[in-house]
Amino acid sequence: MKSNTEDNSSSAAVLKDALVWHEQWKETLRGTVDSGAAVDAAIIRRDDCCELGKWIYADGQRLYWGRPEFQELLLNHREFHMLAGAVGEVINEKKYELAAAYLSSDTQFVHASNQVRESIRRLESVVDR
Repeated sequence: MKSNTEDNSSSAAVLKDALVWHEQWKETLRGTVDSGAAVDAAIIRRDDCCELGKWIYADGQRLYWGRPEFQELLLNHREFHMLAGAVGEVINEKKYELAAAYLSSDTQFVHASNQVRESIRRLESVVDR
């Protein structure tokens, strides 16, 4: 069984990596707009398939369920994936200009992305204590 220190250390590493993974999602979607490649919108829409989602529904839930920072991350992460899946559907419909517009600044997708990043940072501050 892991100690609290080991759990916190492991969680801190996951959350640090999650910031990178999260940026990669956005870049992947932008890349598919540029390349015209299809994406699996159904998988993208699911918030439990990415590395952060796997952690959220396993160790994150076990360790931090009662924390408001965790609940915020859970909800914001879910919203991000719903919107990312919608962008994926637009990409698959070959509506590249619309998809690019969804990925540009000051959109619901960008706002959700920023909320996930902020939620990760808030939970990181709890984990680091």
